[in-house]
Parts: sequence; C-alpha cells; structure tokens
Amino acid sequence: MTGDPEVVYPPPVGAPYVPPPAAPEADRLGPVSPQQVLLTTGAVALTAAGAASLAAVGRPLGQLLLAALAVGTAVASWTAGRRGLRTSEETLAAAAVVLAGVCAWSAGSSAGSRALLLGGLAAVLLLAGLLARTASAWPIGSWLAAQLAVLAVLTGHGWDGDLVLGTAVAGLLVVRVARRPVAEVALATTALWWVAGVAAGAVRVWTTTAPGTAALLVGAAAALALVRSRRDLRAVLGPRPLVPVVSGVVAGTGIAGALQGSGAAGAPTAGYLGLVVAAAVAARADPGPQGLARPVGLALASTCTALSAGQLLLEGRWTALGLLLMAAAVPAVLVAARQPADRPGALPIAVGCLAAAALFLEADGAAAPGRTGVELLVLAVVALGAASLERHSRSEVPLALSAVGVGALAVVHLGWSGDLLAPAAGLGVLGAALTGYAARTGRTPARAGGCAALVAAAWLAAADAGADLPEAYTLPAAAVLLLYAGRALATERSWPAWGPALVTGFAPSVTLAVLDDGLLRLVLVVAAAALAMTLASRSDVRAPFVVGAVSVMTVALGRLAATLPFPGVLAVLVAGVVLLAVGSRYETRRRKTAPRVADMR
Repeated sequence: MTGDPEVVYPPPVGAPYVPPPAAPEADRLGPVSPQQVLLTTGAVALTAAGAASLAAVGRPLGQLLLAALAVGTAVASWTAGRRGLRTSEETLAAAAVVLAGVCAWSAGSSAGSRALLLGGLAAVLLLAGLLARTASAWPIGSWLAAQLAVLAVLTGHGWDGDLVLGTAVAGLLVVRVARRPVAEVALATTALWWVAGVAAGAVRVWTTTAPGTAALLVGAAAALALVRSRRDLRAVLGPRPLVPVVSGVVAGTGIAGALQGSGAAGAPTAGYLGLVVAAAVAARADPGPQGLARPVGLALASTCTALSAGQLLLEGRWTALGLLLMAAAVPAVLVAARQPADRPGALPIAVGCLAAAALFLEADGAAAPGRTGVELLVLAVVALGAASLERHSRSEVPLALSAVGVGALAVVHLGWSGDLLAPAAGLGVLGAALTGYAARTGRTPARAGGCAALVAAAWLAAADAGADLPEAYTLPAAAVLLLYAGRALATERSWPAWGPALVTGFAPSVTLAVLDDGLLRLVLVVAAAALAMTLASRSDVRAPFVVGAVSVMTVALGRLAATLPFPGVLAVLVAGVVLLAVGSRYETRRRKTAPRVADMR
C-alpha cells in the first residue's frame, strides 16, 4: 500500500532485533481501583455529614434527617445490587448501617430505650440481609447492632454474666450458620464476649448455686464445638485439638460446678459422671483425627473427675476419693484398649489411679494398714508384666516407669514402720520383677535397677539379722554383678564380664584372710580360689583363673610374711630384690648377644 513503510522480511542476518514498544500502562492505584476510592470517600462523607447534622440542626430534626439518609442509602444499595454493581451495593449498605446505628443510639433517652431501638434495628438489618443476600454489610450490621444493644443494657443495669454468656452463644451460632465473610467478623467480635462470659460464669457456678449459668456454660462450649465443625474456618481456630479440648473443659467446669452446689453427694456424682462419659466415649466415639465427640468427651470427663477429686481432697473425704480413683482406672483401661495411640498416657494413668486409691483408702481406715504396701507391690509387678507384653511399643516405657514409681512407693510404705525385713522383701520382689522385665525386653537400665534392688534387699536382710561379717555384704554384691553380666559371661571377654564380680567377692576376703589369724576364712578363701582356677581351666576362661591364682599367692605370701620374724622377712626381701636384679640383668645380656649369635656363620 502507498505510504506504508517498507518491511524487510526476513530481517537481515546479524541485524539486532528491536522489540515493538510496549503499550502505555493505565493509571492504577495498586490493588485499589478508582471506583473503590470514590465509593469509600463518598460513603465516609455521607455518614460524617449525617452524624454532624445532629449537632447542626438539633436532635429531632437531625434524627429524622439521619433516618431519611439511612433509608435512602439502603434503597440505593438495593438498586445497585439489582443492577449487578456489587461494590456499590456493599459500600452503600455499609453507609446505611452506620447511619441507622447512629440514629438509633442517639434516639434513645435511656439505656433501656436505646437497647430496644438497637435490638429493633438488628432485626430490621437481619431482614434486609435476607432480602439482599449479596451484601454482607446487612448481616454484619445486624450482629453489631445486637452487640450494641447488649452493651446498652450492661451500661444501664450493671454487669450480667448470663447476658454476656448468652451473647457469646448467639455470636457463635451466627458464626456457624453465616457465610464466611460474615462468620469471620462475627467470630472476631464474639471472642471477647465468650472469654469474659466463661470466666464470670465459672466463678459464679463455683461460688453460688446457679444452674442457669451452668447451662449457659455448657451451651457456650457446645456452640464453640459446632464452630469447629466448619471446614472453611478451621484455619483461623488454631491447632486441631485446641477448640475441642477447650469446649470439653468449659462444659465439665459448668457441670461439676452445678453438681457441687447440690449437696454432699454432688462432688462424687460429678466425678462418676465424668467416668461414665469417658467410658462411653472410649467405647462409642469415632477415634479418627477429624472427630469431635472423642476429644470433647474426654476433656469433659477429665475436667469433671479432676474437679471432683480436688474437692474431695480439700474436704478430707478420703474414702470417697479412693473409691473414685479406683473407678477411674476402668475408663483409662478402656481408652487404652480402644485407641492404641493413647496407651502411653492411659495405662500409666490407670496404674497411678489404683495406687492413689489404695493410699487414700488406707488413710481413712477403710483398708488394713499393713496390707497397702503389699497391694502396691503387687500392682507394680503386674504393671511390669504388662509392660513386658508391650515391648518395643510406645506404651512400654511409660508403663514401666509408672510401675517402678509404684514399686518404690511400696518399698517406702513397707519400711515406714522401721522393720528392715519388710522393705528387704519388697526390694527383692521388685528387683526380681525388674530383672525379668529386662531379660524379656533387653532394657539395660531396668537390669541395672533390678540388680541394685537385689543388692539393697540382701544388705537390708543382713543388717536386720545383725551380720557383722564383710562377706555378708560383699558376696551378695558379687553375685548380683554376675547376674548383671548375664549372657556376657559366656559370650564376651572374660575381664569385663567376670572381673568386677570376682574382684568384689575375693578382694575383701583375701585381705582379711591375710590380716586375720583365723583359720576358717583362710581355708574357705583358698578353697574358693582353687575351685575358681579349676573351673576356669576347664572352661578356658582367663579372669577367674588369674583372680584365683593371685588370691592363693597373696594369701600364702601374706601369711608367710605375717608369721616370719623380722630378720626372716628382711632376708626374704633382700633375696627377692637380688633375684629380680639378676633376672633383669640376665635378660639384658641375652638381648645384647642375640644379634651377634644371629650374625655367626
């Protein structure tokens, strides 16, 4: 075409490529569009002018002007919504809500009338939200107006915890049923009501008789749990267990508080109710991670039982507390059987509840004093047996630790009277149980603890019998060291396996056999050393052979030195030194002459 520039195609080889100029960018305000700026500015100006009209023209006329502006803005919002102008609809609806709220607040002459006007406004805005569902400002404004009405009542008539709790429940119900933008605003504004109401309600149900407040506490907990069931709000509700656990704790606090005010039977009733709930939850509730009934129920049951136990403890009702703790072991076992993931916590709780129950029943005289220690020891042995059955699982170590704790408590209880034989027997049983558990599970700390308990048991028994011989303490220690070595006696090197036990058994006796003039110890030590050497030579084990030989030589030389007069001892000493020197010199000469002999032809 004439007048068009000539286009060279393809472009010449080697010519640089020049991209076409980019289209000019439109003027923007970042993420905010010009229409949003205009609408927001206009809405702010409109609401400010409406609020200023109250001071400019007086109350009656200014209130009429505010009402007219609110109605007109609402109609404009509805019209914009019909035309599909969503931003205009939302902005005008928000302006109408603000104008109507200012009008209702200023029209009330007292707290009661102001609350009535704001409550009526909340109903009107709710109706507007039902008619114009695309604008979120109407339901949000309705909920805000309702909160202002409650504040008006509180400022006029003083604090009312039940009203605050009711407001929190209503807000959580709004969060549950409203669409997400409305639900998020309602959740943010309801949180403070919920916290204040729950705190005040808990204090009231535990200080007075207030069944209505307790019911509201349960309702607040249930409403919070319902909010957790909304999938689209889980991200803003914190960690997954937080809301269910808090709900259960609040509900349990309300129920236990209501029951404790009903009389002497209220506290035990709350505890047993918690146990029934725990058993039902363990048997029926879904153990899946998304289920609500299980965490809520367990938190409620734990709270009821814990508060009941605390109250019985403060009142000194030991028998009732002991029976409650004994019954508490049943749902703990059910939870462990139903959900393996909870066994590391449930099984130690069951063991602890049974141990505490035995102690409290004894404290109140319901159980024989001498029998409680034996019962605790049996419980520890049974728990260790159960832990050995759970070997290599997550519940093994917590259960074994709880068993050891109960066993130590049993030993202390047995020795409380001052008799050494009873704790010695308890330590012996506990040590045997620990070594058996260690043999099955391969736990080295358990084997060490069991061996230590056996040594302590032997020493206590020796002290109770009045034994003054050192062998009464050294020989049991040596035997237990052999027991601790276990299979290493036959499979490992002899010195690490046999050495500690042999030295512990022989060294004190050999020393006393040399220093003491008695014949019996001398004969027994030499016989034991000879037996050790004989058995070791047959089994090809070095440590017993060496220890036996050293023991025999030490006893022989020691007794010889003890019986010889001083000149004889001196002569033997000089002879020994001379012999050592000659032997050393002879070895030196041999080493020097060895190369010469090797070089000879």
